[in-house]
Amino acid sequence: MSDTDTTNGPGEAPDELDDAPDAPAEAPDDAQAASAGAEELTPEQLLELLDEEADLAADFIEGLLDRLDLPGDIEIEVTDNQAFVTVQDVGSGLLIGRRGATLDALQELVRCAVQRQTERRTHVRVDVEGYRERQLEKQRDKCRDAIAQVRESGEAVTLEPMDAYERKMMHDLVASAGGVSSASEGVEPRRRVVVQPAED
Repeated sequence: MSDTDTTNGPGEAPDELDDAPDAPAEAPDDAQAASAGAEELTPEQLLELLDEEADLAADFIEGLLDRLDLPGDIEIEVTDNQAFVTVQDVGSGLLIGRRGATLDALQELVRCAVQRQTERRTHVRVDVEGYRERQLEKQRDKCRDAIAQVRESGEAVTLEPMDAYERKMMHDLVASAGGVSSASEGVEPRRRVVVQPAED
């Protein structure tokens, strides 16, 4: 697969799908389903899988909080293709770190722990006190600005590096805007969304 993939519509993206070789042009990394590798599952089976992964992730985080002697309530939300585990009321930014660096490390720990138990790629996204959601909303604002700029200038605008889930959200936003399209280019962890004029 080339370093640049184009998507003209909303897709579904998990973590780390960029390693998939020779993905078809109409289904690049950021537009492939979070059920990749589980295409044979029914929606009910996928939901059960996500529930299991979310519970495993929550158990791991709860154990970590106990070892660190930190407070915190764990909230779980499961959508059609993604599980979200959020730690609330920690009382400090210790689990977030500078620019989310500690949260990124926590995400990786959770990913490894869940995958070790399930022996499959996980679809759990970890947040602490809404940090990722706030960052995602800022990225959406920048994407909206980029859409307006592209419409006015007719020239492509490249957004900052994002992970696969965040890129998927930007692709969805671009696809819903009309008159523009989007692509992913580069390699992890510097892979970016490019907003560009829609092809005729």
